[in-house]
Amino acid sequence: MTELYPLLMTPVFDPRPWGTFDLAPVYPNQKFSEKIGEAWLTGDHCKVANGPLAGKSLSELSQHYGRELVGEAAQDSSRFPLLLKFLFPHEKLSVQVHPDDEQARRVGQPWGKTECWYVADAKPGAQVALGLKPGVTRVQFEQAVAENRAEELLNWV
Repeated sequence: MTELYPLLMTPVFDPRPWGTFDLAPVYPNQKFSEKIGEAWLTGDHCKVANGPLAGKSLSELSQHYGRELVGEAAQDSSRFPLLLKFLFPHEKLSVQVHPDDEQARRVGQPWGKTECWYVADAKPGAQVALGLKPGVTRVQFEQAVAENRAEELLNWV
């Protein structure tokens, strides 16, 4: 296969109910028929936009190039090890759980989910939930979920 070169990626636009139709200023010329919440810049499904590898997915490249593509991060060459994305939240995001690899394997999943956020822009009064309020127990949280009031126990920052 081709020698590696700097790759330009085609973003994958992911619809989400909390997204928006307008992705300016990042994608000012794109028009969408549904609310877009995320633009995936890297990840298994993202495809190369330039050069001889155009049209190939990062998953395909990971399988073929392995460590040559991503160095020591390629623990499993069947997948690209980094999902980089822009989020365009215009409403509250859904609550997400991010288990580590060990926790994920205990429930039958191959990998955990490590995540880092950088907030590039936020409207006045915007908030993000970071875990649970201090002191909330598992029993309290399970009861709140059953009563559809889990949001009360989130640690808003």
